[in-house]
Amino acid sequence: MDRQLFLTLTSSSQWALFLALAAIIFSWIERKKWVQITGQALFVALAIFSLWVMESGIIIVPEVLPDAPAPAEARALSFFLGLSICGVIALIGLILHIVKSSWAKIPNLILVPVGMMLFFMVYNLQRL
Repeated sequence: MDRQLFLTLTSSSQWALFLALAAIIFSWIERKKWVQITGQALFVALAIFSLWVMESGIIIVPEVLPDAPAPAEARALSFFLGLSICGVIALIGLILHIVKSSWAKIPNLILVPVGMMLFFMVYNLQRL
C-alpha cells in the first residue's frame, strides 16, 4: 500500500476524531447540547468513513509470518474497526437524546476514553 494514501486515510480520521472528542468535552464544560450532538454526529460520520475504508479494500494487509509483529496495515484496520464501534455507540447516544432518555449521557462517557485510546493508537501507528 502506498504510504501517502495510508497517511492520508489515518490522519484525516485522526483529525476528525480529535474534533469529535473536543466537541464532546467542550459540551461538558459549556453545557451546550448542540455541541454534544455535533461531536456524536462526527463519530457517526467517522464510522461511515471507516466502514467504507474497510469494505473498499483500500488497505491491503500483507502476509504475516507467525513470529512477526502485526503490520501497520492490520493495526490500521483495527483502528477503523474501533471507529466503527464508536460510531454505533454515538448513534445510540443520538437516539437516546432524541427520545429524551435519562441514559443519554452514558454513551459519551464511553466515547471519550475509547476515542482517546484510538487517537493515540493511530498516532503511534503513523510513526512507524
